[in-house]
Amino acid sequence: MSNSSSQSSWSRDGQVLPNLEPHTRAKHQILEEYVENLVWTLYGKARRGLDTFTFIDGFCGGGMYRDPETGQLCEGSPIRLIKAVERGCQKSQRQYPIDVKYIFIDSKEKHLECLKNFSIPQSGIDDEFVKNNCQFLQGEFEDLINSILIQVQARKGHSLFFLDPFGWSDVSMASIRKINLLSKSEIIYTYMIDFIARFIEELKSKSSYDSFYKVLEADGYYEEASSSKVGETGHQCYLRNESMRLFRDRGKAKYVFTFSMIPRGLTTRVMYYLIHMSNNLRALEVIKESFWKENTLDYQYYFEMYGFGFRTSDFYQENQFELQFDISKTSEEFCIEKLDDDLERIVWEFADGLSFRELCSLTMEKNPANTNHYIKYLNIKRQENDFEIIRNGKSTRSREIERSDIIRLRKNKQLFLFP
Repeated sequence: MSNSSSQSSWSRDGQVLPNLEPHTRAKHQILEEYVENLVWTLYGKARRGLDTFTFIDGFCGGGMYRDPETGQLCEGSPIRLIKAVERGCQKSQRQYPIDVKYIFIDSKEKHLECLKNFSIPQSGIDDEFVKNNCQFLQGEFEDLINSILIQVQARKGHSLFFLDPFGWSDVSMASIRKINLLSKSEIIYTYMIDFIARFIEELKSKSSYDSFYKVLEADGYYEEASSSKVGETGHQCYLRNESMRLFRDRGKAKYVFTFSMIPRGLTTRVMYYLIHMSNNLRALEVIKESFWKENTLDYQYYFEMYGFGFRTSDFYQENQFELQFDISKTSEEFCIEKLDDDLERIVWEFADGLSFRELCSLTMEKNPANTNHYIKYLNIKRQENDFEIIRNGKSTRSREIERSDIIRLRKNKQLFLFP
């Protein structure tokens, strides 16, 4: 992340590095693990997967941080991106080559100099690889986005934009919309909801109101936002759901999924969201599969806040700088119960059945479950003789469910429900 704060500034020679904040560490972990699984899924798991990828780090910074406790160097998002892709390829064990390009953008020349001349050499990444696969662009993201989109379109394949700006004004909704309208593109975006929640009432009475709504195109959204209610769980749910609605509608993202960052001292108040946007169901499935076991916010399930949440490491008193993720068995059981509420109603509405893919597409954004939870739930409903699964025109008892399988109520259930 690069921003105008002196606390997040890099010197050209790498002698001055910002401290690695706990929320930045968590953010990088999400990016790194997801990219590894994304590459493994799209490139390596099919007989002939995708072999062209473009990764854009829109606010890359200088590439290295310093751990304030130990003084050790910590790798930033550009280096973590490169290494995550490499691990994803290694997991796949594919023999055909991967065509990958990284575009690193920062508004400050000294940050890019630090990345190229200090951080990347420190990380052990080969100079020839950098020369052939990395592009460094100085400038404001908003000024460069159109030329970048032309590059991405020419390369085709799959693209991921990691956008970690200092504030909401650095990335416009128009740019987010352009990215989402690309074929096979997705975005991981930092959204400072705490700022918006605290100041939105003030914005309504100041000149910055016009700027705010011009950049985010948020007119008609957050109408009930109140700074006096920002600490209430119900209001946090409202802010999150309005944010998802905004990025779906104005950002043209079919699937929107959030990671909630909550610092120490706050129980349910979100500092910012890391928002994943895509128009591809598989991307949503991969990111949920990647992080189910690392979700820490059980309360979200009970208040219909169905994105994943991470208490940043400074939430924990004993090990302040060690990320601690855990999810309880109770939460998984609740997850299955939540599916029962959502999925049974959908299956009832489709008397002739619907495919497993259609069922996931209609509901997966609205619950904490991953694909394995869906399969587990459907097998339970089949054992209880509520559902049947049709494959190639015949009922199947296979516990592995294919995306084209038809899910429908059993005939006796249909007769009962639809006399």
